[in-house]
Amino acid sequence: MTQQIRTTLLTGFYELVSQLKGSPEALLISSRINPHQVESLDGYLGLDLVADLVDRAATQLNCSDFGLRLAYSQGAAALGSLGAAVLQSLTLGEFLNAAVKQLGSPPYDLRVELTKKGRYTHLNFHCIDDLEHLLPSDSHLAPQQCREFLVGVSLVALQHLCGSNFQLESVHLKTERPLHEYYENFFGVPVHFGQENDAFILNSGSLLQPTEKCNPSLRPLLKTYIEELLQQGETSLVKQVQQLIYCLMPLKRSSLQEVANQLGMHKRTLQRRLRDRELVFEDLLDRIRRERAEFYLSGKQPPMSQISDMLGYREQSSFNRACYRWFGTTPMRIRRQLMAQLAEKEAAEAEQALETVE
Repeated sequence: MTQQIRTTLLTGFYELVSQLKGSPEALLISSRINPHQVESLDGYLGLDLVADLVDRAATQLNCSDFGLRLAYSQGAAALGSLGAAVLQSLTLGEFLNAAVKQLGSPPYDLRVELTKKGRYTHLNFHCIDDLEHLLPSDSHLAPQQCREFLVGVSLVALQHLCGSNFQLESVHLKTERPLHEYYENFFGVPVHFGQENDAFILNSGSLLQPTEKCNPSLRPLLKTYIEELLQQGETSLVKQVQQLIYCLMPLKRSSLQEVANQLGMHKRTLQRRLRDRELVFEDLLDRIRRERAEFYLSGKQPPMSQISDMLGYREQSSFNRACYRWFGTTPMRIRRQLMAQLAEKEAAEAEQALETVE
């Protein structure tokens, strides 16, 4: 298994090293990385090479928090490798599940895990542990700086995805003792050392927090993702349309005309091609909205106004009318019914588990 990360995650490396009176090129060459690749932010780099680079930089520049400083310099570039996950996700929970799946697949092969433990959800980072197992027994590298860099990049990514309302409960690090004094200033929450896993601890309720698709810093991801969709070919037209609907709904741009524009075709051409597959665009959009509405209404959050926005409705009244058409009642009553059904199901499962134990 060769763990890879996008070179875009070294955005800001040249500027940071220069600010610290170091030579970016010399550090890159000593870590067997082509400086031109980092200058152009092109392609992928092995995680072992990046770990060596960040460790060397911290040591040679006498900068104990280099990993976190480099993470902070990323900005929206921290999401660069997760454009598909961002643009298909309307909530933090959906994004995390999509990101875990995407990062675990080639070319990344980075193991990240999402586990729910009561009222808290743990986002566990196993990437550095896996890297340490792959290193030769006589390796000098103890990639603590890279551990902090990857965890720091993850925080920056989530902050750009969810906005200023995003908040962790705490951070767990396997590092036995602090390398510097800036952890809580960076993460904004308590940081616990010597833990079983590197992990973010989140309140499980925060997984329903909506992503900020309208954030201007995320628009380049939309453009890149649409370009990737268009390269998939005619055979996946329906999938392209569905994914574009997911992406464009929160921007209130999920009309037939807008989707056709993104696909570079006349709207009548798109209608005809869907009709050839016995599909109607308006039915696809309505089905996706209903499925998403049912998902969001199954919990206490998000608020009705946010659900309406995430489904692409310009007015709350339009969402209310759609709920009457889908479910025969108001959104609030649907939420109560769905939550009651979920509570009954959980109670039945708990009772069955108790009987099994007895």
